[in-house]
Amino acid sequence: MAADSSVNGPRGRALWARADRVLPAGRVYISRSARMAGDDVLPGFIHSARGCRLTDVDGREYIDFIGANGPNLLGYAHAEVDAAAATQAQRVDLPSFFPDVIVEFAERLLTWGTGFDWTVLAKNGSDTTALACRIMRCARHRPKIVLFQKAYHGFATELANRFENVPDDAQRHILRLPWNDAQALERTFAEQGDTIAGILLNPLDQNPLQETQSASLEFIAAIEQQRSATGALLALDDVRQGFRLHPRGSHHALGLDPDILCLGKGLANGYATSALLGKAPLREATEDIQFTATYVFSAVAYRAGITTLDVYERDRVFDHLEAMGTRLTEGLTAAAQATGHRISISGPPTMPTLLFANDPKAATARRFAREAALRGAIFHPLLNWFLSAAHREADIDEAIGIAAAAFAATPLP
Repeated sequence: MAADSSVNGPRGRALWARADRVLPAGRVYISRSARMAGDDVLPGFIHSARGCRLTDVDGREYIDFIGANGPNLLGYAHAEVDAAAATQAQRVDLPSFFPDVIVEFAERLLTWGTGFDWTVLAKNGSDTTALACRIMRCARHRPKIVLFQKAYHGFATELANRFENVPDDAQRHILRLPWNDAQALERTFAEQGDTIAGILLNPLDQNPLQETQSASLEFIAAIEQQRSATGALLALDDVRQGFRLHPRGSHHALGLDPDILCLGKGLANGYATSALLGKAPLREATEDIQFTATYVFSAVAYRAGITTLDVYERDRVFDHLEAMGTRLTEGLTAAAQATGHRISISGPPTMPTLLFANDPKAATARRFAREAALRGAIFHPLLNWFLSAAHREADIDEAIGIAAAAFAATPLP
């Protein structure tokens, strides 16, 4: 255990004091702020990272199971990706017009995303989900979009799932339905189907402080039925789960063929790019939309994306994520049982969620996460975790040992 009883050492505490003067922290940055986990539960400021390990500003090292909330698919500072990005940076990053690598990246994405015909490149996942809604409306000439309760689709005001200070009319064309409720979906389409342009769907219902819920077969069938009956389009928000439910996109795991696929996070292993993949019939509608932003056209990020996809497929990264995630969750389950803790682990092993029984406000989860951080492992107490290609058996076994000690140090609820 660290000599300092605080997870945040003296440099970390000093940075929090400075940050509180200049950053409107609050809930603005949500999951990217360590304070979402609670005060002094996780280290707030990171100085360096490599592989699956972080080092904070006080020099303390951690095995990381957050992975920047998803982007680090291959691990931090991946040698091949960084080398490709550095080579591109020596040539050009942000030229006056298209960098030539934009075509290569688009072609590579469509080779990976079989069944799609074109792509629009962007910067964040939020860009692609907002654009997907615009495309569906433009293609169908209808105003309404169906979302599902608590689903996060980015920072666009229209798609916000926290409504404080959001004008009522900003979301007047959004219909939020219960997850996995086929009857509610059918009823809504029966009443408003001629006004619904499309559905924006997450592959999983994966939200803070709840077990991950998969889409039921009845729910998927209802979505397909309404698409067929009304012509409503389907956009799959694969920004978070992309590359971690199926090696070719989460729609393959769900048994769906979406009109639009939104990608981000793990797409370029930490370099800032995202992509929307679409079907041929939607090309004309997309061409009618103005969509541009200064830093979308980063050749360095495109090159990193190409290399990430190459490594992901060559090294069968998805299989590795499943194997390491299974090893971790089985080890944690055994360690919890040995100390008398009752836990649930839900979701795919590539991005599991751990919750404690009888812990509605996550007090036990926060204590466990803090004890683990003090010993050198980062487990978020409220959110799902992310495995990366950099997690190896030795890292997993070390993390299980840390977790066992953290369970033992955490009082039973």
